[in-house]
Amino acid sequence: MMLEKRILLISLSLILVACFSSQPTSFYLLRAMETTHSGQNETRFEKITVLVKPVKFPEYLEKPQMVVRENNYKLQLSEYHRWAEPLKDNFTRIFIENLNTRITPGNVVVYSELDGIEPNYQLSIEVLRMDVNTNDQAVLRVKWLLLAGKNDKRIRRLNNEYSIPIKDESFESGVEAQSRAIGLFADQVAEAIRIQQR
Repeated sequence: MMLEKRILLISLSLILVACFSSQPTSFYLLRAMETTHSGQNETRFEKITVLVKPVKFPEYLEKPQMVVRENNYKLQLSEYHRWAEPLKDNFTRIFIENLNTRITPGNVVVYSELDGIEPNYQLSIEVLRMDVNTNDQAVLRVKWLLLAGKNDKRIRRLNNEYSIPIKDESFESGVEAQSRAIGLFADQVAEAIRIQQR
């Protein structure tokens, strides 16, 4: 009986040591970035409304773990580095914040914020890839479609890829590079709207 108790105590001790010595989990959020185009924020749009339709995301990104791409076939999910909220929600919010600053005084909204307003433009976004790779790059690949007016006139339909160097091997630097990639995407959408407004 004493032997069994001793084994139980040793087992409990090992479990406690393992729990306290395990690596703490870090959580990350994307952030909005200023435009990289000089003078772009100085251009003033007419008051317009842009509706961003629900963003489509690949299933491999609908997980809390951050993704590192080893090659075209192999991905790694990090258990100790996670998104603080669903990546699709974080991406949508940060993209809208970016685009809003680029089309001042325009108003970029989702369906729930339309409030009966007829949008001047509708934007469909499909994220095809968003991860960091072992070559120290953050890659964002998006397919997007911009429509104008009540007749849904097609203005621009593109498939773009943005590859941003990562400063160092930390996950925080990877998130910063991914944020910069979203900012570049917002720059391109704003430019498409700017051309249409001329």
